[in-house]
Amino acid sequence: MRIIREPLVHFLVLGALVYVTANRGQSARYEIDAGPEQRARLARTYLEQYGAAPTQPQLDAAVEEYVRNEILYREGLAMGLERDDEIVRRRVVQKIEFVNEDLDAPAEPPAADIARFFAQHRDRYDTEPTVSFEQAFFSADRGGSDAARTRAQAGPVGGDAFAEGSEFRALTPTGANSLFGESQLSAALFSSPVGRWQGPYQSAYGWHVVRITDRRPARHAELEEVRARVQSDYIADVRQRANTEAFRKIATKYRVVTDGASSTLAGLTGPAARSPVAGPNAPAAGTRSAGAIGTAAGSRSPGPIGTAAGSRVACTAGPDANPTAKAAPSTTVPSS
Repeated sequence: MRIIREPLVHFLVLGALVYVTANRGQSARYEIDAGPEQRARLARTYLEQYGAAPTQPQLDAAVEEYVRNEILYREGLAMGLERDDEIVRRRVVQKIEFVNEDLDAPAEPPAADIARFFAQHRDRYDTEPTVSFEQAFFSADRGGSDAARTRAQAGPVGGDAFAEGSEFRALTPTGANSLFGESQLSAALFSSPVGRWQGPYQSAYGWHVVRITDRRPARHAELEEVRARVQSDYIADVRQRANTEAFRKIATKYRVVTDGASSTLAGLTGPAARSPVAGPNAPAAGTRSAGAIGTAAGSRSPGPIGTAAGSRVACTAGPDANPTAKAAPSTTVPSS
């Protein structure tokens, strides 16, 4: 069969194979599956979103919307609209992070692991001291701070309106500092005697005369009281560590080229930590942390690879790549 050995025959057969393969690819591109499985998936999605199964017209509308979106999506891909699109880029990065996090996330962590995690981070679950009190507020906006203090020294009468009210319940030191600033008042709330009008004390807003109605000390939490919260924190920590380890393995395949100098990414540990346990490691001078590769501090969604003006960044992969207010004296004011 000499004809089988002819180069022209080989060329024709190869061309035919390429033509058939190309036609199959083109045919698949213009074929959208809207069959029973897809309709069932859309029905489940509708149920999860609205809490009720779709009627037939609602399901038909959902299928029509799916087909329309799929057509536009494929046309967009064919036009290359996904390239150089920061929103698309961020979404892809988010999805791979979610995938990596879910790899080692246990559905129901062992009780021993929860107990060990609680013991290691117990101070996080201890309760702060709390204070309940009522106040009379004298605003510094009316005649200045000195005038407000003079009015406050007369006692808890004739005060001004305070945006947050005049009575507070179970306010913690953190809450007091957030509300009044790290001020004389914030400190006095946790040291003044209970049951008597005291002050005036200064805050960032003016002067306050207060009466402590209740104060509770800090308390060590027991595991059973906060088990659900501990379990949630534990799972978040496991997911973050899985993400970090997955990124570390991926990063060993890449190197960054900036202004002609090449450096590996092996030292990077992944996105800035989001779990309540681990925090981002500060990079040493001259190195780039994961935050430098498009992740702002504390950001969930990475941005573009940042480069200095005139620099060039390229990632190449291959087997050879290296793996408050001034304190004022306080006096006891006459009670009304």
